[in-house]
Amino acid sequence: MKYRILIVLILAAITLIAMYSGSSINTATESGVIMKLPMMVNDFMGKDVQPSEGERMLLPKDTEFEKKIYLNSEGEQLNATIVLAGAEKRSIHRPEVCLPAQGWTIDRRITIPVKLSNGLVINVMADFIERPVVVNSGDKKMLQAIYCYWFIGKDIITSSHATRILLTSWDRLVHHKNHRWAYVSISAPVLEGFKPGGKNVIETEKMLIDFIAEVAPSVIKMENFVRVMQQGNQVQKL
Repeated sequence: MKYRILIVLILAAITLIAMYSGSSINTATESGVIMKLPMMVNDFMGKDVQPSEGERMLLPKDTEFEKKIYLNSEGEQLNATIVLAGAEKRSIHRPEVCLPAQGWTIDRRITIPVKLSNGLVINVMADFIERPVVVNSGDKKMLQAIYCYWFIGKDIITSSHATRILLTSWDRLVHHKNHRWAYVSISAPVLEGFKPGGKNVIETEKMLIDFIAEVAPSVIKMENFVRVMQQGNQVQKL
């Protein structure tokens, strides 16, 4: 508890200092993300999805979206979204805010290291979530899902919302630069018990990891990256 309080105080102090020194900061808005999800990933075919009316109304007008639903021949489904913040910072919401608003309960959370197809290792956060759904019989069943996400700055990747805030304040204060953060999320329902041959939690997690390993290099501007922030404040040179 003491360490958490100390971290909060440090974050608050850095943020306040950064706010007062903000007038001298370069406000360039270059991002580290490519706002185009591929049509094919492994054996999944993607289909474009437009942002909902609620998303467009709640988020700033300069927020950029890229959304796709991916399906394979086995009927497995993945949902992929990139949200790129504009001039305002409120485009990026913590999953603790948006998931419960959609009826999901977060059961547990873990950090997963993912080795990408280009050899880079990044950490992604995985929320194991659930919510009741009504099936064809009219009965209610508990649907599980895995929601993976990470944040991409101009030249930084982190799976931690707190780290993202700290890095934003630190780089504004020390390096006089802003990060135009992107929020990448990949999720999939656990279909065991909902369809014949549906994957269980472990199999769904592996499917997501394999998918992220292929899709992440296509949406990260690798030429921008001189460092990658990973869990435990480890920095990996590219």
